[in-house]
Amino acid sequence: MKNRVLSKIVPLALLSALAMAPAVLPANGLRAQETDTRSLVEKETERINDSMERAREVQTLARAQAARGDKSGAIASYEYALSLLDPNPLTQGLINQLQSEKASLERTPSTAGSPDPAFQAQLELITKLLDRGRAQFLAGDLSGAETTFKDVETRDPTNAEAKNFLRRIAEARRASGWLDREKTREQMLEEVSRGWQRPGVFMERQSTVEAPQGPTPLIEKLEKIVIPSVDFSGIELARVVSTLSAASEEFDNTGITPAGVNIVLIDPNRLNPQVNIALRNLSLKRVLDFICDSVGFQYEVQFDAVVVRPGGEVTNLETEFFPISRATVIRMVAAVGGTPAASDNNDPFAAPEPGVSAAAGESDAIRQFLQQAGVNFEGTPGASLVYDGSAMIVTHTSRNLTRVRNILNRYSEVRQVEIEAKFLDVAEGVLEELGIDWRIEGSGEKWLSQYRTTNRSLDTAFSPSATSSKLTITRPGDSGLDLPVVPPNLPGGIDLGTGAAPIASLFRTVGDFNVNAIINALSRNSGSDLLSAPKVTVLSGNRANITVAQEFRYPQSYGDIESQVGQTGGTINGGSAGVTITAGTPQDFATRNIGVELDVTPTVEEDDYSISLDLHPRVTEFDGFVEYGGSSVAISGDTTVTVPSGFFQPIFSVREMRTKVTIWDGATVVMGGLTREEIKRVKDKVPVLGDIPLVGRLFRNEGETEQKRNLLIFVTANLVSPGGSLKKQSVRGVSPNSLFQNPTIVTPGGSVDRSPQH
Repeated sequence: MKNRVLSKIVPLALLSALAMAPAVLPANGLRAQETDTRSLVEKETERINDSMERAREVQTLARAQAARGDKSGAIASYEYALSLLDPNPLTQGLINQLQSEKASLERTPSTAGSPDPAFQAQLELITKLLDRGRAQFLAGDLSGAETTFKDVETRDPTNAEAKNFLRRIAEARRASGWLDREKTREQMLEEVSRGWQRPGVFMERQSTVEAPQGPTPLIEKLEKIVIPSVDFSGIELARVVSTLSAASEEFDNTGITPAGVNIVLIDPNRLNPQVNIALRNLSLKRVLDFICDSVGFQYEVQFDAVVVRPGGEVTNLETEFFPISRATVIRMVAAVGGTPAASDNNDPFAAPEPGVSAAAGESDAIRQFLQQAGVNFEGTPGASLVYDGSAMIVTHTSRNLTRVRNILNRYSEVRQVEIEAKFLDVAEGVLEELGIDWRIEGSGEKWLSQYRTTNRSLDTAFSPSATSSKLTITRPGDSGLDLPVVPPNLPGGIDLGTGAAPIASLFRTVGDFNVNAIINALSRNSGSDLLSAPKVTVLSGNRANITVAQEFRYPQSYGDIESQVGQTGGTINGGSAGVTITAGTPQDFATRNIGVELDVTPTVEEDDYSISLDLHPRVTEFDGFVEYGGSSVAISGDTTVTVPSGFFQPIFSVREMRTKVTIWDGATVVMGGLTREEIKRVKDKVPVLGDIPLVGRLFRNEGETEQKRNLLIFVTANLVSPGGSLKKQSVRGVSPNSLFQNPTIVTPGGSVDRSPQH
């Protein structure tokens, strides 16, 4: 404080000295001295005014402290305010006022016996906060009331009213939470019920996504400004450029301000070639093209000017970021015959190769595509392209950046196709059978002891299995033991005769003979109708696979059968030989789809209406098993064990076709011809007896079974709009080009309303 007071006293002494200086200074220095004196006086006056303003602020603080009862604090503030002021005619009035207020405060008697003013003020503040909190609670502002009562609790930790209201707020919130749970539960159940309703649709608005910003206004001027006549004969390029710049302003009718185009010539080597050309009624852009090509120069359209420079000069490179969608990358990569993946490994669970990323492989494919489209990276030093998975970073000349921008605008349109494949599989089987099997047994020596017809039945006519083999164990004098080895069966097929049994069995004794007649009569008609209509949406140019089938797993190889015959072990009818048979273990399982598979690759044509389809339907049926290998025989003493190979391999029937067609949006392709019909007939009879008219029918067994299967495949291709609906809507009451579901969507920039009125 002393240093500050001294700093204020020194200028006053300086002013006094300067006031006396003119008496001793030479006459030629009086004018300069007067100027310095006035400057010092102005600075001193400004300093005094600042100190007075600061003192008044402290005076206001002291008065507030006195009003709160802080006497000592107020006196200290008055003393500080007085220390800020130097005695002089300008500050004397404020000094007297501060001294008077300080003296009056000092004469005020002490209030030590009365309640603390700070405590009284705290009570008043708490009362106001409690009143505010009650009002907020009654109004339903629980968050505001909680904040207010917590403030009261901070100022008065023992305030019971604040604690009670905080408890009531917690109870109200708990009740609200229970209501939220019930509300959410009912809403979710409502969503399940509402799921049966077709989705609501809304008309699709025009896209408001702006194209990447670039020198569009200047390019528009170059294309729209038409020069009626250009005739240069031996004119230097510099003059030609100046003339074109002036002509662009004269013939500019685009309405874009400012008028005209700035055309600048950069010719560091001062080549300045002569131009000889005559043109009529061409745009300014075409005029520049012809002139620059004629003299070996080139021009670049920048944001505010057109720069003309010698050909091959590429020092002016620019870098631009191009956001690019995944669909655009797939289209561009597919155009050059590449794949989006950087590795040829088709295993989706395999670890990526070290040092190789998908973005790196795609970057090379995109670079190759742009190279083929006319953007040269090899012949332009410094030009580069980097793709990080979501955006391209391109460093190139302005003209090539414009080309890249135009290419991306063309390929950025997301083209998707909805493929609806409807499979109609109709199978029908008919079986008709009527016959009698006779069995006659007798005991007379002059007659056969047993006679039996062996008419066949159609109960296994279409059984999709191989004939079961048997594991046989035989010994002389024993009936032996047969263990059937039955191949597996595939459920879901039509087997007409399965479970068929004789309709009647008649038994009668005629003399010395027992006659048994088994009547087989069956008429069965069975069928199955399968309708499957899966849908899938796929990007244009990508393959979609639709499968409606059963997965059938079967072994491709078997382990060796091992047999061991010993002198002891298990017995058969008291035998002592032990036989151990170890069957071959199935190995190398493979999976085959039994049903219908459809591979389709849609490609949207350039007219945005036609769709080319590469169709490959395939129908696979399981016909049964074939047992490979011969039987194995193990002999021990009198025991013989015959073990079949059991190496069953499936047989599949495959019907497939491959075709390419072009249809319109919403059209349907019908693929038929995948039909199959199989007829089996059985006609057995007893010789001679079966040929007797009328009576011979009792000795014949006739049957016929027929199985038909027809498969029709309907493939409908629909273009899908970016809003998610079909461009050619086929649902009744739904307009084309509509947006499904709620029109309000949430984006990183906020909610967007897609309804027609917005």
